[in-house]
Amino acid sequence: HIFTLLFTLLFTHAGIAQSTGTFTDSRDGQTYKTISFKSALTGTTFTWMVQNLNYKVQNSYAYDDNESNRKKLGLLYTWEAAKKACPNGWHLATDSEWSMLVSEFGGTDKAGEALKSVNGWNEDGNGTNSSGFNALPGGQRTTEGSYRVLGYFGFWWSSTPTGEEGKVWGWDISYGGPDMSIKSKVFRYDVDILGGVSVRCVRD
Repeated sequence: HIFTLLFTLLFTHAGIAQSTGTFTDSRDGQTYKTISFKSALTGTTFTWMVQNLNYKVQNSYAYDDNESNRKKLGLLYTWEAAKKACPNGWHLATDSEWSMLVSEFGGTDKAGEALKSVNGWNEDGNGTNSSGFNALPGGQRTTEGSYRVLGYFGFWWSSTPTGEEGKVWGWDISYGGPDMSIKSKVFRYDVDILGGVSVRCVRD
């Protein structure tokens, strides 16, 4: 097998059946934690990586071009790079897969708290990570090549174009900040394909 998927734990959160495991990328030997959700709505099981992808391809970047940021945060990819970066047997999450994930944990107004990691978010913006998803505020790379908002925002690609030239649906989660109601929110927005944001892969 080119991958190892070990189911190590079964537990339930808010009626959602979940199981955790690991996957080893045969291309570079890196091991990623995974979590499988059985959708309460459809009965379908989705397996997500619960770490940002860290496989180096052309047009992937460590935050601030500092390689030491890769271990925790993974890499920031352009959209074209992101579409090719997931290992065999996995794919860049679609817009509908993101939507289902967010709806499982309370929808766009509430899911942020369950999806966020328990540390690393600025201004009291940490989450509970009750989902096991461990979303990190990895910031973004601008189309001009500068880096911004580390610790304040996490951004992730979907594989789904918006229909407007050069734009793709993305998902982001924001920090705590002065308006703490935003702490729990998840946002769907249109992203310029030349920017650099994080990648989560979903099992085929």
